[in-house]
Amino acid sequence: MSASRKPEFSSSFLESYMHELMAVSDDEVLEGQDVNAINERANARIAVAGREAGRRRLAAARVRLQNQDRAVAAQSSASLEEIKAYLRDAANDGRVTLAARQLSDMSEADIRRLYSQLTQLQEDQGENE
Repeated sequence: MSASRKPEFSSSFLESYMHELMAVSDDEVLEGQDVNAINERANARIAVAGREAGRRRLAAARVRLQNQDRAVAAQSSASLEEIKAYLRDAANDGRVTLAARQLSDMSEADIRRLYSQLTQLQEDQGENE
């Protein structure tokens, strides 16, 4: 009972109409119109849509980053000074390699994120050994 309720002729009608439209030349469709103006309007619409999509992606990325920062801060019960000391020790530990960073130049969220990543890495390595 999943038969289409549309009459069969509508599908063939639409298909023939589509083929007829595809057969019409651009000059016939655009007769009496300024082709350059139409192209400019289309390009402007595409540019606006691209900028809007970019704004939306950026806003979504910012929200994700803020949520991630909150989650990292909430995960760590250690004080900022304890975390900095841990990272200084880890920088001198031969088991991991940290890029040269000045902890004083990093934001608290970045320090906590680095700490979270390092502890997660060490936990994962401990499970695999």
